[in-house]
Amino acid sequence: MLNASNFKSNSEQLTQKRVEMVIQYIVYCYQKMINEAKTYRKDIFLNENKTRYNLEEGLSEKFVDDYLGILDNLNYYKRNISKQPNIDLYFNNEAKQSYTENGVIKDDFIDIKVQETGLSDIWSKSGNQQQIHLAIECKIVENGYSEYVSDIKKMCNRSFNTPRLNFEGQIAYIINPSYTHLSVKSGINTNLSSNSEIITIQDLKPKVFKEGFDASYLSVHNRNYNRQQFSIYHLMFDYTKVVVN
Repeated sequence: MLNASNFKSNSEQLTQKRVEMVIQYIVYCYQKMINEAKTYRKDIFLNENKTRYNLEEGLSEKFVDDYLGILDNLNYYKRNISKQPNIDLYFNNEAKQSYTENGVIKDDFIDIKVQETGLSDIWSKSGNQQQIHLAIECKIVENGYSEYVSDIKKMCNRSFNTPRLNFEGQIAYIINPSYTHLSVKSGINTNLSSNSEIITIQDLKPKVFKEGFDASYLSVHNRNYNRQQFSIYHLMFDYTKVVVN
């Protein structure tokens, strides 16, 4: 007889394995971008009124359009990471997922939404019939870490109306040359240690997903609305030579 708790544990392990494959692919695309010395002029991200730079949205869109969603790269994922040719991977910018706050339904816009058919298959076998995805939240890191940590707070607080994995992703686009991924990690951990609204089980600890890239971390927190534990994969991308004036 199938033990439901054992299946849940097994499905969670399979989910984590596939999520970490996706994270490895994202790192692969970043490394490819750096190797190609790709640059983006800052002024292409000016809003129509030329009053502010939409860097966060613009860089995420460029990352999806120029690297994550490119067929050659996706085929690399199938051949070398997933090693399953029947598994497909899809990326979208600013996809919407609703959540409920104080009895009111509101919209949350995901910076990079990732759908992988292997993940969907795992969840469908546990009875879930809705689309499943990995949410990647992105932030410009230029002057402090409060906005980056604010995304962690949202992950803790928002009760989503459709399935949300117990695994989340965050990307820091570091554009301040005085920052390193180590200083950013330390700054975020310091911020978390003094934030009473975020229950942190484990602060950011190194976790390597791909050879040659050590700017990746894992943290563990509790959802405030149900006390369930979830993990966040953090990728610190050095964009100091990617974004140019």
